[in-house]
Parts: sequence; structure tokens; C-alpha cells
Amino acid sequence: MPSGQQPTISTLVRFRAAALRRSVMLGWVLLVVLTAAAVRTDTFPDRRFLVTVAIFLVILSLASGTDWSRVLRKPYGPLLAWAWTIALVLTLTVIATVEGMFQATLPIFPGIVVLTGLILEPVRHVFVSVLTAFLVIIAALVTAEADTFADLVIPVLTIGVVAAATALIGTEFAREAKMSAAQQEALSSQREDFRRLYAVSTTLAGAESLAEGLPEIVGRICRYVDAQVGVVFLYRPEDHTLRVVSPMWVNGHTLEVDEITVRVTDGSIVTKVFRSGRAIRLERILQRPDQFGVLGELGIDNAIVAPLRVEGHNVGVLAIGDPAGDPFTDGQVEDVSSLAAPAALVLSQLGRYEAAAEMTRRMREVAQMKTDFVSVVSHELRTPLTSIIGSLDTIKRPGIGPEATEDLLESARRQANRLQRLIEDLLFASRVDRQTIPISIQPVLVRDMLSELETTHSTSPHLRISVEPVDLMVAADPDHLRRVFINLVDNASKYAPDSPVEVIARAVRSRIDIDVIDHGDGIPPEMRARIFDAFTQLERSETRTKGGTGLGLSIVRGLVEAMGGQVVVTETPGGGATFTISLPMAAVAPDLIPLA
Repeated sequence: MPSGQQPTISTLVRFRAAALRRSVMLGWVLLVVLTAAAVRTDTFPDRRFLVTVAIFLVILSLASGTDWSRVLRKPYGPLLAWAWTIALVLTLTVIATVEGMFQATLPIFPGIVVLTGLILEPVRHVFVSVLTAFLVIIAALVTAEADTFADLVIPVLTIGVVAAATALIGTEFAREAKMSAAQQEALSSQREDFRRLYAVSTTLAGAESLAEGLPEIVGRICRYVDAQVGVVFLYRPEDHTLRVVSPMWVNGHTLEVDEITVRVTDGSIVTKVFRSGRAIRLERILQRPDQFGVLGELGIDNAIVAPLRVEGHNVGVLAIGDPAGDPFTDGQVEDVSSLAAPAALVLSQLGRYEAAAEMTRRMREVAQMKTDFVSVVSHELRTPLTSIIGSLDTIKRPGIGPEATEDLLESARRQANRLQRLIEDLLFASRVDRQTIPISIQPVLVRDMLSELETTHSTSPHLRISVEPVDLMVAADPDHLRRVFINLVDNASKYAPDSPVEVIARAVRSRIDIDVIDHGDGIPPEMRARIFDAFTQLERSETRTKGGTGLGLSIVRGLVEAMGGQVVVTETPGGGATFTISLPMAAVAPDLIPLA
């Protein structure tokens, strides 16, 4: 018997056995009811009735002692159930022919038809239904209870309708039982797949990366199908390629491989499996290595190539190659296909684990930056406040002359301005982060803006400005653009106080690039990708020698991007850092462009 049929038979047998047990109980109830009806109609002393009841008692006793669940699994079980229903129909027909009992038994015949639909196969159910209708007609004619044609047709029609409805219900139940069997078989297959990979799951408990867990997964699958080589291709959606993941598994060992990528559109065997989602078996690859692409390059002669799918999406391809014994079989192709699904899930989870670990690391860095920021801000606030309080306390002392008082007030004013700038930076950085800063783009003459910066910026006496050509106009918000260059020049002056700061503007196609160049110690390469993040400091908070909150460059990037530009940092030849602002060139009418 096929494995897929066993659950169906078991389900039907259990249901029919339960129906038979309840039918026996109903038989006892019917016996009591019919006996009471016979007593009420003075039919009880009738010899035919008594003989029929006696026979019915014997049949009920035998049926009550029968283990229907066990009997129905025997070859003769369905025949015995059929005989039971026929015995019920015949017994009831004999009782119906007794004088005065026809009307009492007539409603019971449709019930027997319902019962046969539940416990018998469709063909036998039809037989019992037809037999029941025929016997009802015979009983009606014998007892002369059918005065008119309608009295004879209505009971028969009722039995027919009930039989048809019961047959439909039985057919639907059988169909549902088959579907349930198919689902149970699928679940059993999945359970087997997960059982096979249980060992893999336990070995991956300590794996923290894809490179560490990948050989374990591939090695387990290779050992299961007695293969010597296993390699995984993972899909990269950013460039639509399949990448060979290193290391690959070779005869119980891991082998590092150079990066090999295959374009999904190149038509190779691997990409065909990836696109189709169907596993294939390949033989004698090395006789025609050029036709098999990367499999030939990897030196695999016989292979099973199966897709890796997670939640209906292709994530890669698994290639198992070079069996140690006989060539791969179709059964092993199915095994690898079934194992590829949970393997893909494990690989996907490892990838997500790596991403989560990287996110955790970044969150820790952010938390540390925020801690440093609190420390920095506390220091930056405390220093001017201490100076202001000290100056005011000194003024209160007797004997302080007007000149000393004026100097102390000037110092307090400078520190108050410093506090104001700090608070403004904090509020402005918050608005930049929320993208709530109003932007008014208009043509800005680069030379005038930088010249104003040169005359008002006193912290950098060595500021050198070059604009070529002099009539360059950039599309930007003038206030925000001024703040960008004040922050950049301040930053350059702070980290390169004894060297000149150069600002060079030039046209590059339809954009204008403006460089702010210093010749200080520069920015370490590992910090350049993070230097524009909020709260980032080149020096740790506990060893800082320079002031600042770490918000200036974050504000610069936010403003530049809000104006449709970009900012990058590179190394200055000879030492130092170069910040390049790239913004769109202003499109203005010729008569509005100022002359040099």
C-alpha cells in the first residue's frame, strides 16, 4: 500500500468505526421505541413481531460485542458493516409489515439511509438506499397503508433525497480525508528534512559568522549524499550576481577560494537553476568544462545543483559534486532539494545574525559617542559658566578699577557668546537631524560670500581664498552656505592653528566644487567614513585637548545635502585634510551675472 494512502484509510476507518458503534446504540433505542409502539397499538402479542424482535436482539448483541475499529481493518470488515446495515433494513421492513406498525417505522428508514452513507462505500450505499426504497414500497403495499399514489411516492422520494445528500457528504469527507493525508505526508517529509539537519543546527550553536557556519552546513549535506565537494553561491541583489562563498567544502576540509561571481543573465547552468528554482543532476562536466561555466572552473565532474529558497524567494544556489562511489541518483537529487530549503533558512539566519551583530556594534559605538557627547557638552558648558561667574565675582570685590572691570565684562561677554553658539549648534543639529530646516535656494556669488568670510573670520589669520573664474555662482541658501564654510574654516583652524587654511572654488561641468584645505595632522583613514556622524570626535573625551562638541561636521553634511550637494573628505598632499563641497551651479540670466 502506498505510504500516502495509509493516513486516509486510518481516518476513514476510525470515523466509520465510531459511526457503527453509535448505530448499535441507536439500534437498542429503536428496539425500545418500537416495542413501546407495539404495546400502545396492541401489536406486541403478534408472533411475527416477537420473532423479528428476538432476531434483532441477537443481531444487536453480536454487534455490541464487535470491535469495529479492528474488524474494519480486516478484508472482511466492510462486508460485515454492509451486512449489518442490510440486517437493519430487513428487520425494520418485517416490523413495518406487522399490522399497525407501518407508520411507526416509516420515519426510521431515512435514518438508516443516512447511516449507510456514513459507514459504507458509495456503491454499497447506493445499493442499500435502493433496497430500502424498494422494501418501503413492498411494506406499504402489503399493509395497504398507501391509499393514494402520493402516499407511496413521498416516502420513496424522501429516501432518495436523503441518500443523495448523504452521498455528497460522504464524498466530500473522503476528499477532505485525502487532502489531510497529503498534508500529513508533506509534514512527515518536512519533519524528516529537519531531522536530517538537526545535527547541523546543534553544531551551529556556537557559529557567529557565515564563514564559520557555512562549511558545517555544506559538509553535513555532502556526507549525507556521499559527495566530496560542496559550494554555495549567494545572490547579491545590488548587482544581480551569484557569488561563490568562501570557504568551499572539499572532502572534509575547507578551501579558501578567490572571489568568483556569475551574472544572473549569463545563461550558465548555475544561473538557470537559480532562475527556474528546480534542481538538476549533471555528469561528465570536465569533458566539456567550457559549457558548464563556473562548475568546470571549480573542477567538479559530477554535480547536483539545487536552488536555495527562503519564503518563496531565491537567495542562492547549492552545488554538491563528485560522489565518492556510484554516480548521483534521482533520489539523491530529491534529497539535496529537500535539504536545500532548511539549509537556505540556516544560511539566511546566519546572515541576519551577522547583520544584527554589526548593528549591535554600531549601536554600542553610538552609545559611546553619546556618552562622550554628554561629557563634552558638560565640559563645554561648565568652562564658560565658570569664567562668567568668576568674572562677576571679581567685579564685586572692592578696589577693582574701571579698566579691570571692563576687561572682566568683556571676558564674560565672550564666554556668554560661546555659550550661545554652543546652544545654537545643539538646536540646529537637532533640526538638521529632523530635516525641519527651511531652505531657500537662490544664486549666490561665490567670491562675495568667501570674501565676507575672510573679513569677518578672525580665528584664522592665514585664510587664503581663490575663486576661478571669479564670477562663479552657486545655487544654494546663502545663510546655510555661510554657516557651512564658517564651520569648516573653524574646524581647519582648530586642528591646524599654525598653518594656512586655503579655500579654492572651481567649476566642474555643471557643478561647483569648493575645497577647504588645511595642512595639519589630517584625519586617519578609518575615521573618514564616520567623521560626519554626530558627536564624532577625533580624540576621546577623556584625553581631548581641542574644544568642540563634535556637531560641526554633522551640521555641514546635513546642510549641504539639504541644498542638493555632497561633501567628502580626502587627504591633503603633504599632510592635512581637504573637505570638498560640491553644489549645483546657478542657472541665471547673462545680464544678472556680475562682471569681474
